[in-house]
Amino acid sequence: MERVLEESLTPPLRDLERAGLEAPRFEDFDWNGDPEYASLMMWGPDGGGTGLSVRRAARLEERVASAADQVQEWAIETHLWGAAPTNWPPCPNHPDTHPLQAVVHDHRAVWLCPADQSVMAAVGEV
Repeated sequence: MERVLEESLTPPLRDLERAGLEAPRFEDFDWNGDPEYASLMMWGPDGGGTGLSVRRAARLEERVASAADQVQEWAIETHLWGAAPTNWPPCPNHPDTHPLQAVVHDHRAVWLCPADQSVMAAVGEV
């Protein structure tokens, strides 16, 4: 795995682990074909694959937030859809309504409540 991808994925993978969700199996595959982006495939236990990409020139916090967003979508579709609530990671302020949103705030990749714009945790710390 390219270093830029490894750096981008480490925090959201910690969040998956803390939630007790199995991490994807990664395959180095440049499905994007754009040299400005690093990409790979994420594979679930059911054999389904999803692409993930980050812009190489982006700041680390932008890459982490982007990777977290893509890992979040993969986790919901792979592990939670039809089996458990799909609001992962759940918003502490609104636990029954929506998941947190990965964004860059004050030069950090964070999980934010999309309803009241409250920062809940850094990506990698939920």
